Amino acid sequence: MEIILEILFDLIVDGSLEAVGEKKVPLFLRILAAIILFVVFGGLVGVLLYIGISDKNWIIIIFGVLIAAFEVTGIWKTVKKHRK
Repeated sequence: MEIILEILFDLIVDGSLEAVGEKKVPLFLRILAAIILFVVFGGLVGVLLYIGISDKNWIIIIFGVLIAAFEVTGIWKTVKKHRK
């Protein structure tokens, strides 16, 4: 069961990454894929920050902040690239 969930998660994330950057995909689907990616990584950041704050573990908090920074940077680069 764990392998099936991992494969499904991988398909969703990889498919969303491919769809966001593809010009042939309709705009509505690209926005939907970007929202899915934002929710997945935002949820991961939220869980890491919650666990880090509740356990007072600075390493987990730093990982959460780093993932958030990479997410914001990736979104910023994607938006800049598609506006050209």
